Amino acid sequence: MGDFLIFTGGVAVPLAALIVGIILWRNPPMRNAFFGFRTKLSMSGDEIWYAAQRYCGRLMTAVFVPLTVVVTTVSAVLLKNGLDSNGKFILMCISVGVEIAALAAVNIAAGRLLKKAGERNE
Repeated sequence: MGDFLIFTGGVAVPLAALIVGIILWRNPPMRNAFFGFRTKLSMSGDEIWYAAQRYCGRLMTAVFVPLTVVVTTVSAVLLKNGLDSNGKFILMCISVGVEIAALAAVNIAAGRLLKKAGERNE
């Protein structure tokens, strides 16, 4: 049971980010206070909001499709070959750390592009 929880925990974050990316890309939400790529610039108008959501969603999808495959494969192989409890903890920490770093990179890249687009329109 422990291996299943480690595997599920490592795969859940990139899979959830992938699902959110697809939602933002294919069906961007209306401007709201809770969900979406929310910055001062993206909240400034509907046209910018929808463009920001689509771009962020495409970027999240492009990053998290391969990341989900890699994390799933590496986790499955390492867990199948037998890791001790310390190895499992390290595997979980590394996979979640990589996933958080990928989310941060997507956020920074989308913010920079949105800022550049906003400066061109002024």
